[in-house]
Amino acid sequence: MWNCPNCGRSFRNTNQDHSCLITDLESHFVNKHQHVIASFELIRKKMMKLEGVKIISVKNAILFQAKSNFLAVKPKKSRLDVEFLLSEKVEEFPVHKVVQATKTKFAHFVRLESPDEVDSQLMSWLDEAYLISR
Repeated sequence: MWNCPNCGRSFRNTNQDHSCLITDLESHFVNKHQHVIASFELIRKKMMKLEGVKIISVKNAILFQAKSNFLAVKPKKSRLDVEFLLSEKVEEFPVHKVVQATKTKFAHFVRLESPDEVDSQLMSWLDEAYLISR
């Protein structure tokens, strides 16, 4: 593990590219619709039950980290963008985009417009992303 000397964040790789702009969590939800906040709270509640998970709030995202970042949440005015890594490509709804992030991992992108969309399928993918990050 490498700790950035500027912001103190931990990374698996030495000198890993990242933003040192740490922000407060609440700033992400200013002028956002209530369903965006509710969707985030459902995800946060579940993820914080997992062992060793930390939340890091940076300028453009809220990151969930175990040994490495496994989930990025980006609150928009009327939706919540969710990004996570899996070892296999999943191209089923609600995933709207998949990008090969590393040799063995795929970044998956989901847009949530209602807390009802934080369902068991999404949560199982997030659990898998957490396990992969450990």
